[in-house]
Amino acid sequence: MWLVQAGMVCKLNTRCTVLAATNPRGCYDTNESLSVNTTLASPLLSRFDLVLVLLDQRNEEWDHLVSTFVLNKHKTTPTDDANGLQWSLERLQAYIIHTKTVNPVTTEPANQVLSRYYQVQRQTDCYGNTGRTTVRLLESLVRLSQAHARLMMRDEVTLQDAIVAVAIMECSMQCRELHFLAASMHCTHHFQSMLMKNTLLKRN
Repeated sequence: MWLVQAGMVCKLNTRCTVLAATNPRGCYDTNESLSVNTTLASPLLSRFDLVLVLLDQRNEEWDHLVSTFVLNKHKTTPTDDANGLQWSLERLQAYIIHTKTVNPVTTEPANQVLSRYYQVQRQTDCYGNTGRTTVRLLESLVRLSQAHARLMMRDEVTLQDAIVAVAIMECSMQCRELHFLAASMHCTHHFQSMLMKNTLLKRN
């Protein structure tokens, strides 16, 4: 990746995961685009597979959940529970390292879902962000579906992996709050029926 900043021109090796955070310009305006709120150009934002917007909605129920979680962390030392349902940080890190040894290959059903979703985004551009709906969007979808397949320890990218990738991308592109992500990821059957229906209508 070429970097031109403050009169400095250099080339950086980008074979790594980049996790970045930024604050909005003043108070976040939901009526404006993400590019306007962050003062970051669309070509730069398009280089990130996911862009998640965290909004402070001052929700009493959500504030209670967050405060309870933070306070409980300081009561006891986190360990695996008796049933093995809760993993320690060390166990989670070991599992993630192990998943990196898996190299899943894409399947035709998964490719059809990703391709169809990419085509729909190109045709509608319903989010008003032409800098996002480029071929980089399709590359991001492929990486996300492969990442989910690795997480599930699969050698192939299945239809479910593709649907999860689409669900995550939908949350990112619509700039929803993070807690909507969990709900969307559990709606794989809904996305599967919806996308397959669109594919059948397209063929007819």
